[in-house]
Amino acid sequence: MPQIRLSDFILYLPTLLAGARLTILLSLGTFCVATVIGLLVALGRLSRFRILRILLTVYVEFIRGTPGLVQIYYIFYVLPFWGLTLNAALAGILGLSLNYGAYLSEVFRGGINSVPPTQKEAAATIGLSYFQTLRFVILPQAFRNVLPPTVNYFLSLFKDTSLLSVITIQELTFSGLLLISTTFNSFVILTEIAIIYFVMCYPIALLSTYLEYRLHRRLRKPGWRVMWRRMTPGLTRA
Repeated sequence: MPQIRLSDFILYLPTLLAGARLTILLSLGTFCVATVIGLLVALGRLSRFRILRILLTVYVEFIRGTPGLVQIYYIFYVLPFWGLTLNAALAGILGLSLNYGAYLSEVFRGGINSVPPTQKEAAATIGLSYFQTLRFVILPQAFRNVLPPTVNYFLSLFKDTSLLSVITIQELTFSGLLLISTTFNSFVILTEIAIIYFVMCYPIALLSTYLEYRLHRRLRKPGWRVMWRRMTPGLTRA
């Protein structure tokens, strides 16, 4: 059993928190870009232009059929052979954005398709254009259905930023690996990394549960006690 000292946790904490800060920034930046990509791809796949639908379908299926790690490697190491060189941060954000954009596009497409066709017909009868119908009728209703799964993808993105350690981005995981290479105190460092990830991700998990109750189950005021029971089924009584 390795020796556990509180002083070690305190000693490594500043370096790991710096990595966690970069993880948060990468996650926020990537998620914003991925959301835009996902929405545009979803609208493109629902358009009347057949060639556009085919091209976007190929993109989505290719991204979903290849590992995200390979995609990041390809952008960072292969694109320079074609004259496009990106620094590690841009390559990482681009790789994760393209990956998550494909998955989010399916979420958005399903949310848009969930809006009854009569809503579009009603918008057309009052003279709304296609873009006005999207803005004022379709997207607000689809938003209710796509919000909980979108938050879940945001939660996954926080953890998947660890993939960027392979292209030397010093996010939380890579910062920990650098510490391990010099201190060999892997037990303490990896434990601390796991705790930091949990502290960052658990509030998002609670938010996802809250949105599920508010939007999917249409509870007016579900209360945090109900949510806590759902998150910890073995610790509370029904």
